[in-house]
Amino acid sequence: MIVMNGFRILQSHNGQGWETVGTIKKVEKGIVAGVYNIFLSKEAEANNTVYEGIILYIDKEKEIVYQKVDKEFITHKLKPFKTKPIIGKNVSIRYDNNQLNLTLEDSLQE
Repeated sequence: MIVMNGFRILQSHNGQGWETVGTIKKVEKGIVAGVYNIFLSKEAEANNTVYEGIILYIDKEKEIVYQKVDKEFITHKLKPFKTKPIIGKNVSIRYDNNQLNLTLEDSLQE
């Protein structure tokens, strides 16, 4: 995922190089310019683990939430969320006995 000039561009590697997939969209407030290598994401561990960081992207087709935690990228399954996470917000995602709890950490709550 590339963020520049206020827009988000998703790219995928097709075996020969990178290509833009989907549409180029305006980036959500809270996401800063940069290259986010979400293809290197690790799946969240659902055993009493807490992940604190910004929600970068939600893939509605694959039902996956991408979160930046420190310098890593973590994926979460979308279905267990009781409320949909907001892209661009800092959140704490806690797994307690395979139950998911989402807490908004931003002081910019809307």
